Amino acid sequence: MNTALRSLLLLPLAALIACGSSAPAVGGTAATSGDYVLNVAPVSGSAATSFSGNLYIAGTSVSGSFLYNNANSSCNGQSFPVTGTINSTGTLMSLSSSAFTGSLSGNTATLTLQLPLIAYTNSTYNTTGTAQIAAGTGTNCALASSTLTAQYLQPYSGSYAGTLTGPVTVSATIILGESIPQALATSTSAAGLIPAYGTLSFNGAACNFSQTLTNSLAGQISGYTLDLYQGTSSLTSPVIVSASETTSPITFNVLIVSGTTACPAGSYSGTITPQ
Repeated sequence: MNTALRSLLLLPLAALIACGSSAPAVGGTAATSGDYVLNVAPVSGSAATSFSGNLYIAGTSVSGSFLYNNANSSCNGQSFPVTGTINSTGTLMSLSSSAFTGSLSGNTATLTLQLPLIAYTNSTYNTTGTAQIAAGTGTNCALASSTLTAQYLQPYSGSYAGTLTGPVTVSATIILGESIPQALATSTSAAGLIPAYGTLSFNGAACNFSQTLTNSLAGQISGYTLDLYQGTSSLTSPVIVSASETTSPITFNVLIVSGTTACPAGSYSGTITPQ
């Protein structure tokens, strides 16, 4: 089933998507499983802090993981699992982390999100909440109790078609899917990420991608960003597909590392819309 594109608006807002859900509250939409981005305004001239990750909701129980994003912090890029609940009236989600690991030992996060989610555009829902991190014995990731803003992102899943421009101009089709983790991440490399997969076809008379290269892709969604690779997640991959929701509709980028005469190696880019 095709899904509306997420709209990435460069506002301090957080992200939520669909899979399981809590009981809906009057005047908005119930919290749903998926990809969240939580943004905290900068304090005293410091860089803004955000948390990008995923949540899985089953009834009133919530679990997931987030990445800590702050370019000026030694905690940047660290991950932490969270668990929590939605209250009986469906008006508040409360989350807490187990302690951060490694050099960040002992830091613990507490997050809240107000519910229901309120429609902002036809493909995004917003809410507000709070964030706090208590410092531990390792690197100090402390964050004073602060307000956050949140945006619910629609999933990438669906079929897209459009024109990509690069070494040659081609009609392209991308079919995407994503799988929201239903258990806490068991490794830091998986934390805050949603596994994604898809296929890519170039449909030109001469450059027909499906006949020249294997087009099975796998990768992940992190916050607003999609990255898919053919076979391996490195630049040696013959095909790399990426997108970031800075525009609506989304601009997709395709890098072909090992091309053919008809489909030369190089970067292809263009707007591809849901079908």
